[in-house]
Amino acid sequence: MYAMGDIQDARIIKSFRRSMSIQIGKDGIVLVKAPHGMPDFLIRRFIHSHQQWIEKHQTALAKKPKVPERKFAHGESFLYMGAEHKLHIGPHTSLSVKDGMILFPEFLTFRIQKELLSWYQRQAREIISTLVDEHALKMGVSYTELYFSVTTSKWGSCTHDNRLQFNWHLIMAPAIVIRYVVVHELVHTMIKNHSRAFWSKVEQYNPSYRQQRKWLRDHGHTIQEL
Repeated sequence: MYAMGDIQDARIIKSFRRSMSIQIGKDGIVLVKAPHGMPDFLIRRFIHSHQQWIEKHQTALAKKPKVPERKFAHGESFLYMGAEHKLHIGPHTSLSVKDGMILFPEFLTFRIQKELLSWYQRQAREIISTLVDEHALKMGVSYTELYFSVTTSKWGSCTHDNRLQFNWHLIMAPAIVIRYVVVHELVHTMIKNHSRAFWSKVEQYNPSYRQQRKWLRDHGHTIQEL
């Protein structure tokens, strides 16, 4: 567990922001975001004030079942768009999804992990980019840039100049969950905090957002590995 008010083992990220925030990574590490120039004693006090919250979430994380190590074998299950798909290695000409299976060309098995990783990333870029553009149009907002990466602490982000970032692992989540994250970040192009006004706007465009947030809390660890 985390030592009371300790910042030695916390990951501190300072940037141009007005307030501090705290998150727990999938490895249990505390992540604190703080404004530039924020002194350590205030960060320590901030961590101290969230001690119970930290311990609660670290305990819950420790209790979550571990995702089994991948073998990339024929018949192994992989999550895609919220559903389990069986890996089918055979005489396929390209990597695709059909009838609950991920069809994988057997001539590429010597680099199967790399090929699957690239395929998931391409699917994420295509599907999430389309959702972003569709919902930006509906919501009457715009963004300056869209890119994808893997982070251990967040599913999406929006910078002060409206650059959007998404964790490509989201492609493993149900479509409605992906949609929620997209709406969440697009609302941030209008409101740069998590105030009541922010959540009211999210609810306007995604009335069931609480269910999707709960899904990510309960199942997010299952879509963090490939």
